[in-house]
Amino acid sequence: MLTRRIMQRSIILITIVLSLIFAVMPISIQVAVWRPEWPLLVVIYWIIALPHRVNIGYAAAVGLAVDILLGSTLGFHAAAYALVAYLAAKYYKRIRNFSLSQQALLVMVLVFLGRAIVYLFEHYLNNAPLMLHYFWPALSSAIFWPWVFLVLRKIRRSFQLR
Repeated sequence: MLTRRIMQRSIILITIVLSLIFAVMPISIQVAVWRPEWPLLVVIYWIIALPHRVNIGYAAAVGLAVDILLGSTLGFHAAAYALVAYLAAKYYKRIRNFSLSQQALLVMVLVFLGRAIVYLFEHYLNNAPLMLHYFWPALSSAIFWPWVFLVLRKIRRSFQLR
């Protein structure tokens, strides 16, 4: 029983670590502005799929890891991820019943909200200028959501995560 629980937590952590690697993987500048919010997508999936295992604390920890990896001010991504996680956790039963295209649109809104929160922190505390391409990852995250959803669901079912 204990080893099964440890295995389940380690599978979730492995997917989160992989998403963090994808978040900092070097790519060309032209493509980098479209980089999806991989860690947020993975956190949203796990909150929708297993809300009793992955919660707002997980999201804040992942956001803090993103802050450290990207070199941004500590807490900006953590607060944004926690707010997005709260919304996903609050409405997870409804979100589960949406089709993949509806979920993708919702994910686009959630990622946009998360990026808007980070931008507002950056703007008011560090005088960051508004650049429209800052919000393009919301669109690319929505485009990649069906694949993220299907891959993580396959992982969850093959390892019988409950």
